[in-house]
Amino acid sequence: MKLKHTLFTTLLALALPFAGFAQDEKAEPAASGDGIAFFKGTFEQALAKAKAENKPLFVDFYAVWCVPCKRIAKEIFPLKTVGDYFNKNFVSIQLDAEAKENVEVAKTYNVAVFPTLAFIGNDGKALSIIQGAVDEKALIEEARIVTGESKGFEQLYKEYRADPSNLSLQQDLLTQAGTFLSAQDGMDAEKWVVRIRKLYREYITRKLGPDLINKQDYIIITSLGGDDKDLLKKVVDSVNANLPAWLEKLGDAPAFYVIEYNDGVMEALAKKGDPAYREGLERIKGEYAGAYAVIPKSEVSPYDRSKTYYDALFALASEKDADRFISLMSDYFKMLGSEVRPSDYAKAAQYLYQVLGDKLQPRQHETAISWLNEALKGNNPIVDRLNYLVMIGDSYKALKDYDKAQAQYNQAFAESFQLKDMGTVQEMVQATIIRKASELDLLRE
Repeated sequence: MKLKHTLFTTLLALALPFAGFAQDEKAEPAASGDGIAFFKGTFEQALAKAKAENKPLFVDFYAVWCVPCKRIAKEIFPLKTVGDYFNKNFVSIQLDAEAKENVEVAKTYNVAVFPTLAFIGNDGKALSIIQGAVDEKALIEEARIVTGESKGFEQLYKEYRADPSNLSLQQDLLTQAGTFLSAQDGMDAEKWVVRIRKLYREYITRKLGPDLINKQDYIIITSLGGDDKDLLKKVVDSVNANLPAWLEKLGDAPAFYVIEYNDGVMEALAKKGDPAYREGLERIKGEYAGAYAVIPKSEVSPYDRSKTYYDALFALASEKDADRFISLMSDYFKMLGSEVRPSDYAKAAQYLYQVLGDKLQPRQHETAISWLNEALKGNNPIVDRLNYLVMIGDSYKALKDYDKAQAQYNQAFAESFQLKDMGTVQEMVQATIIRKASELDLLRE
């Protein structure tokens, strides 16, 4: 099962948890007014205040580069409904999780995704943890569970054990599973993972078919489904078999759920050099044709685009045929036309490096450089941009054009100062760039 795509794993500290967000926007405290009145001070001071007032603590763990953090701070926390409930029932504080004084606190509560919204007892124990931005209704409902005004997960689980055939109760449990598990540690987490996996399988198996067609169950299958590959395939096929009803109920989202599944299977097989990816191509014209029909029409069909793309991945993975990969990817970019994104070029270049590394030939390095320069035209997160600049430098180094390699490394080093609010990350990136630049000096000798 998945947390956003894998809920049933202990939270992993990501090496680069900030990839994918625009880095030039900074999270800001919530605006003053009718919304949440955030305590100004340290975590320890806020916890002491919560204990003195006999209230739980609400902590918004944010990062200065995190756009979703900025959005929830501007759009959700200032709402009167949110402020009325939180100011009455909690002591609230916002903490920059990457600031030196807060790093250990963030580690204590397994903060690896931003924003992380933590409800903490005034004894310091985590009560509930939400990963990612939420809307007004979800935030207040989670707060009501913490205060006991709504039923919590463990209470619902006891009721489920007494009435295991109650599907409505199971739905409520599975809806709360993610935030509940995020607050668990060690053996407790493992125990609940096993229980919820079992519950999920039983629930989905009983409802598979038309009974599953509703918004709440769609949220459950898209957030919890994925660990059990056989069950996932059954769910996808069930959605596809009932697609007209799904589309009428929820719009195009269920069709893209089927597409995402099929594309993921094809990509995994093609990258393993397994020709079975071609079965997925046939599904585009066959059993999944209805799902792919929601893709906006263009001159090139979804089948032709997909065939070109996955044929390219397969050629590189199975035969290490970089020239065929480059030729097919170039055709693919032409097929995309105005829809081609800078990230498409970056993804192709990165896969080329990943598979062949130092075995790339000069003309292949030149193609990778041109693709990465296209990628640099996009509004990239600073971490991605630095990665592209360094990869271009590496290609120039392989081409023995040391001056151009030096120029790329120099530019990357200069731009790395935009990471000033991510101290450890900045140090790591700059050390890597300095090492690569030093290698050029040795090669010139």
